[in-house]
Amino acid sequence: MSNPYWSGAQKAHLTPAQISAPWGRPGKAHSLRSIAFVNRAFEIYYEALQRIGRCPDPEQARQMLASLHDAARTGWGFGVSDLEEAFEHLHANRGRWTDKATKNYYGGPNKVFQGAIIEAPVSIVNFMNAVDARMKELHRVVDRYHQQVRDLENAQRQDDWTRIGRITWEVKRWGERAKPFLWYAPYVQTRLGQVVSFAGALGRIHTGLTMYTRAQQAGFDRDAAASLAALRTALTWVPVLGRFYGKAVEMIPDLVTWFRGLIEDRIRRLERAAAGY
Repeated sequence: MSNPYWSGAQKAHLTPAQISAPWGRPGKAHSLRSIAFVNRAFEIYYEALQRIGRCPDPEQARQMLASLHDAARTGWGFGVSDLEEAFEHLHANRGRWTDKATKNYYGGPNKVFQGAIIEAPVSIVNFMNAVDARMKELHRVVDRYHQQVRDLENAQRQDDWTRIGRITWEVKRWGERAKPFLWYAPYVQTRLGQVVSFAGALGRIHTGLTMYTRAQQAGFDRDAAASLAALRTALTWVPVLGRFYGKAVEMIPDLVTWFRGLIEDRIRRLERAAAGY
């Protein structure tokens, strides 16, 4: 049964006064940290749902919503075992939490909540573990993107356009794998203020470089206006894609500094190559 928390019409939030279960009572050790953990889970779900709703690509929005709901339904057993059931519990109890079942969440580097060991409701821990699993997969895609950008750079220097076409296809393929997990970055904005989907950014990179390759193979001079324009258009989308991934990993605090430095360095090199330096 739908309720305002599940639909995104209202963000769930708990204060100590709204909790009658032992894990959230003032006398319980670390109860405030447990409550903060629960509210972080509610915030992740609510903000992801709002941003998915603003995604201009219907298919990407569908994939992200399916992934988010799948994470929110992770858990099994009697009682309140997943986030969807947690929202039902809150709605049925008019915003109060009474369920006593708990389990431990083990935080740490690259987790969505940095605290060490936290006792919290089973449903919330199951959801946060599911989010961590999806962020781990996104981390794999980011690492792959790092390698692909480096390979693209080398292929440009070697004037190997067949290889460039293969690399950009790989960027698109791995990007498609990331799409369902990108709850925090459903769209990107270009320097011209256009809003485009993730798939659109990837498609433009691939299309632009494919056009350039075909012009080369047809015997046109490499400085022919059409082919060079296509190349430059494609390369301008690489920093857009970089910013897009950057937004996606902001919820993994330890990766942010590393990733931003990586992207900025690669983009500077690619833009110099596009300008003919």
